[in-house]
Amino acid sequence: EEDEEDEEDEEGEECSETQSVMSGSASISQRAAQKKVLTPQEREHIRYLQVVRKKDFVCMEWIKGMRVNILQGLELHTNIFSAAEQSRLLDMVFELELKGQRNELKERTYSAPRKWMQGKGRVTLQFGCCYNYSHDKFGNTPGILQDEEVDPLPPLLKSTIKRLVRWHVLPPTCVPDSCIVNIYETGDCIPPHIDHHDFLRPFCTVSLLSQCSIVFGSSLSVAAPGEFDGSFSTQLPVGSVLVLNDNGADVAKHCIPAVPSKRVSLTFRKMDPRKRPYGYRSDRSMERI
Repeated sequence: EEDEEDEEDEEGEECSETQSVMSGSASISQRAAQKKVLTPQEREHIRYLQVVRKKDFVCMEWIKGMRVNILQGLELHTNIFSAAEQSRLLDMVFELELKGQRNELKERTYSAPRKWMQGKGRVTLQFGCCYNYSHDKFGNTPGILQDEEVDPLPPLLKSTIKRLVRWHVLPPTCVPDSCIVNIYETGDCIPPHIDHHDFLRPFCTVSLLSQCSIVFGSSLSVAAPGEFDGSFSTQLPVGSVLVLNDNGADVAKHCIPAVPSKRVSLTFRKMDPRKRPYGYRSDRSMERI
């Protein structure tokens, strides 16, 4: 009788375990089914809700006898791109860099200046228009060279622009139609400047591969090669998007001190329609985002 009772107890435990396993499997199946129900739009909305936006930058300076927040209009957005999305962007950049080295891009698309001093000579890729950084030997002034052609925006960069507009990083009234890619090696920098007004405001920069600092100030000074003094400095995290507008774009100068490790940046800007290259044609796929 004790043996029979033991067998019944074991059978009861087995049934209980089986029911528990079945219940667990059903729960997993239900969770899997719930995941499958999400549409791409719903998944994107969840990602969108995870974006962190900082818009309260303040740095007061005296400008023409008035106290002014020189960072008004500056925004920093993080969690815009996943690690996989950043990796795809980097793969595209380095593939285009190789094409430029093999002369497979239009002449002014790829540029690799000689490094005549520490921090100088970043590799650049320009899409949409050719921007001239300084007076050149042909007498061209800084700004968009309207009689020069570069390659159009690659599909992945157009998808990135659409993401930035859909996720309210950039307004639909100022959809970028150009991009400058900067490839920094360790020690490279960008000296103090205000972006040329051949480009409308706002514009933005995506930081990839490594974190770096950016310095702002109505007046910036050179402390040493690749080092700059200004009234405000902040970090640009990997994958972040810095938006420059209002005083942050037009009152404060900005610069990138010597980067501690290799870095890639993508700067998206909309051209002033009056300054577009003569042969420029609008991309219909970028309208009505």
